[in-house]
Amino acid sequence: MARVLYLYLVLCAVDSLSAAQLFFDFETVDSKQPPLGFASVLEGGGKPGLWKVIEDEVPGYFSAFSKDSANVQKKPVLAQLSEDLTDERHPMLIFEDDTFKNGTFEAKFKLVKGIIETMAGLVFRYQDPQNYYYVRASGIGQSFAFFKVVNGQRGEPVLISREIETGQWYKVSVKMDGAEFTVRLNDEPAFPTLTDHTFTQGKIGFWTKSDSVSYFADPRLDYEPRVIPAERWIEEALKAFPRLLELDIFAPAEPGQQAKVIASKDVGRKGQIEDEVVKAAITEGKRHYERNKKTTRITLPLTDRNGDPVAALRVEIKSFAGQTRANALTRAIPIVELMQRQILDLKDLYQ
Repeated sequence: MARVLYLYLVLCAVDSLSAAQLFFDFETVDSKQPPLGFASVLEGGGKPGLWKVIEDEVPGYFSAFSKDSANVQKKPVLAQLSEDLTDERHPMLIFEDDTFKNGTFEAKFKLVKGIIETMAGLVFRYQDPQNYYYVRASGIGQSFAFFKVVNGQRGEPVLISREIETGQWYKVSVKMDGAEFTVRLNDEPAFPTLTDHTFTQGKIGFWTKSDSVSYFADPRLDYEPRVIPAERWIEEALKAFPRLLELDIFAPAEPGQQAKVIASKDVGRKGQIEDEVVKAAITEGKRHYERNKKTTRITLPLTDRNGDPVAALRVEIKSFAGQTRANALTRAIPIVELMQRQILDLKDLYQ
């Protein structure tokens, strides 16, 4: 997948196609910038967070989480360094490349300093800065808690008293299984299993509050890959038309954004950025035909219920003597029709 190029994200099968792992390795990240593929967002007032990659000593996977642990190594970690004193200020760094439904998101965190607050946490099922779940540790409050934010309103927490020391690494994990969440702190259950139906899927990320300077290390996600409708349509089309050489669906995440391959016969093409032909299909509804001696490529718009283009389908077939634009379109249009009847809105490609 394209995103492995900038963060060394590793996607691998575990026992079956129903499980995968995502590792975030900050070794190759420019220390002056936040990691590519992530977006700095802010809920509340004040200035945005200052996210950078720095070096720090981190416990190994099998160490006791203690200041005195000998099993440590110096390595790049993610740091939130802004010390804006605004009280209701929640800087977050969100992984933007994908959304997730079920899986376990874990990371180590360390509270470094803060006057108003010393807090750090993990965000999951993130929709936007006003809607998400998170768990957080508080050094000043000596507590650990789960929160839900809906339309910018923070609900009542599920909270326990817990000694949280500044300068010490802790491990936190959240297992998402449908509407049930299992939260662990240093590999011990933090609460009984939690249940909430508000957000069924979303993005993951890191959370802090106010002037908290906090570090994060060894983030990892074990998850069930989400099969979106567009991917199912590709499978259906290939069963109906098995001689297709290539078949790609390009779509933006939101209207007006840059389109990428979201489903393809060749999974290695997923994430490929739109070219000018695809852009014209989505923004202007243009059809495109190109042919060489071996292959013919047709790019067609996919439209919503109002007939407005929202995505593009690219079909590649073998060329043959006497082939024309008309008969190439004749072969491609049934594939469009197979998908088109399932699209009322751009979101139908994703959920």
